[in-house]
Amino acid sequence: MTAKIKLNAASGGGSVSLKAPSTTTSNAAVEFQLPVADGSDGQYIKTDGSGALAFATLAAGGKIGQVLTQIYEPGGSSISTTGSTNYVDTNMQLAITPSNTNSKILIFGIANGHRSSQTDANSIINIKRAVSGGSTDNLSGQVLGIAHTYNVHATTSPIFFVDGTTGTAQRTYTVVHKTDVSSRESHIFRANTSNMFVLMEILP
Repeated sequence: MTAKIKLNAASGGGSVSLKAPSTTTSNAAVEFQLPVADGSDGQYIKTDGSGALAFATLAAGGKIGQVLTQIYEPGGSSISTTGSTNYVDTNMQLAITPSNTNSKILIFGIANGHRSSQTDANSIINIKRAVSGGSTDNLSGQVLGIAHTYNVHATTSPIFFVDGTTGTAQRTYTVVHKTDVSSRESHIFRANTSNMFVLMEILP
């Protein structure tokens, strides 16, 4: 026999039914307690695991707050630097002001024409973060991208990082690069290439 509660429509035809399962877990007597009041528009019904039902609002976590993009095309020459210890700024830079103090900033991009001038050196890229009224530092203590290509053999390096710094102060992110051997050169954004840089605020 099918166990269900059937409610006929108040006017016109049709009905709505609540149907019990053929059996419950361990043949338990399951009881649900309905909410004490109607919920708000867009809410859903949730359970506390003990049979009490209530209206709730979906969390906003994971929604995108804002997106900033930059397409950088260096034209006829690449940017290069010498030295083994100091990062040098490139023209790939974006600033964002988080709308929520607990937002995370997703950073990604593509750097074309990434190469070293000699086979005995590496070209290293990183992201520098400058917080308005605060500190300036490199996001990775290691490297975000490394190229060991030589002369005309350049590579495409992906850029990816998630910055979880809290607060709503403006943050400026700059792609930086260096070589790991003095007297050698790091090259990035080779002439006549298109490069992309994106900042995305992820709300809590």
